[in-house]
Amino acid sequence: MSDSISQLGKIPTPLNISAEKPSPSANQTQADASSSIKPRADEFVMSADAEKALSTAEFDTAMVARIKTAISEGNYPVNPEAVAEKFASLENMIYDK
Repeated sequence: MSDSISQLGKIPTPLNISAEKPSPSANQTQADASSSIKPRADEFVMSADAEKALSTAEFDTAMVARIKTAISEGNYPVNPEAVAEKFASLENMIYDK
């Protein structure tokens, strides 16, 4: 049911019911091609607080070196149960379970 004055509830009909697509003009085709060639770059900007925290971050460089060496040699111990629990808690957090 639709309102005859305001046309509320009426399903709009398309103006052009032709099976053929209108051909774009040469200018439009050239503009589309040039715009699709230029990709947009993402931009990352850190807040002043994040930059300060990063500049004053302290960590044990010897421990990082030991872990890197163990990983590259294939000797880094992995606890599969702990990894599975972390994945499960992450999924619960994402899907709000």
